Amino acid sequence: MQKYNDFVEEFERNLDDLKEGYSNIIFLCIGTSKIIGDSIGPVIGSRLKEVENEMVQVYGTTDNMVNFINAKEVIESVYSGYEKPYIITIDSTLSNSREKGEIVLEKGWIKIGKALEKSICYYSNINIKCIVGNSYNQMQKNLEELNNVKLSDIVNMASIVTNGVINVLSRQSAKVARPQLS
Repeated sequence: MQKYNDFVEEFERNLDDLKEGYSNIIFLCIGTSKIIGDSIGPVIGSRLKEVENEMVQVYGTTDNMVNFINAKEVIESVYSGYEKPYIITIDSTLSNSREKGEIVLEKGWIKIGKALEKSICYYSNINIKCIVGNSYNQMQKNLEELNNVKLSDIVNMASIVTNGVINVLSRQSAKVARPQLS
């Protein structure tokens, strides 16, 4: 429960700059269902589809993935299709400086595909990185690490992120919908 509460608090704090006139909230849920350790983005994206509306769009689900192969095209379509999109990227990552199971929120530039010695770099207002294992200097070892992630770890982190995002977005929309008292 503490992980969930920490995530909700940090995600809400990171949304502070949402007041700056963004046109839409766009979730880019990166990954593939072909590799368990890289499936967290599409798993979360599929669950976030439930809250999709005219202001919140979700790209990347288990049925329609956003991965290294099509990410550049999807990112370009987001920037051309929305006036001022507020982009939230969700991706799994390998790390040596963080513990497996940690959910890290950052702002700014993100590189996807790094574990497999490829990379696409783009600006994202919030990056939600789910640590799924250790990082190695060899692509084959990183791929093995991603393939050895337990499905239960993916499900647990996906639940924290999905429920936390839905909770925070519902509170944010309630704040916006409330009339201002003078």
